[in-house]
Amino acid sequence: MLALTTALSLSLTLPSASPSTKIGAAATAFPARREILTSGAGLAVWAMGARAASAEEEAAAPVAEVAPPPPPPPARVEVDKNWPKGLEVAAIKSGKKSEKPVVGDLVAIRFKCQIEKTGQVIDDIMESAEPYYYRAGSGQVVPAIEAAIVNMRAGDVWQLRVPPELGFGTKGRNASPGKPRIPGDAILIFTVALDQVPGKDEEIIEQNGIID
Repeated sequence: MLALTTALSLSLTLPSASPSTKIGAAATAFPARREILTSGAGLAVWAMGARAASAEEEAAAPVAEVAPPPPPPPARVEVDKNWPKGLEVAAIKSGKKSEKPVVGDLVAIRFKCQIEKTGQVIDDIMESAEPYYYRAGSGQVVPAIEAAIVNMRAGDVWQLRVPPELGFGTKGRNASPGKPRIPGDAILIFTVALDQVPGKDEEIIEQNGIID
């Protein structure tokens, strides 16, 4: 009886595992973070996280703007030997292969005029219902237009950079109803379209029954 009591006392008073023993067991059950990272699964998880972070950085990075391609060079313009010095010209559109007008021919034109320095539009009949009619060489338009028209064909659209001596000169032009003042020595930008040359335009001649 005494032996049984002693045995029970000993079993009830056996010390529990020490804190160091628990830590050791935990360390055995749960490997260190370094061990996890160096394991295959750990490396895979880390790599996935790195790729995700890289993708987020690329998405957040600003996208560089791509510059638009330069415009094509203007078409070559053939002018006669009497072309005025200082008058610059570029073809916007090429028209038909009809005859060029000569001095005395009736022509129908459209135009837009701007002051180069300010961009102010001083006249614009490009979209008007009717073109402007005049006889080539009559002096009804500025010298730059006179020079251009006799080098154009019906359907041509040109842009002219007009120096003062071929425009409105040193005095400019006074303001008038619907037309602002043009200062003296102004460089002008003209867009000129030769719509028709009645008497030489084949379509007009056909419409009037001159050509079968």
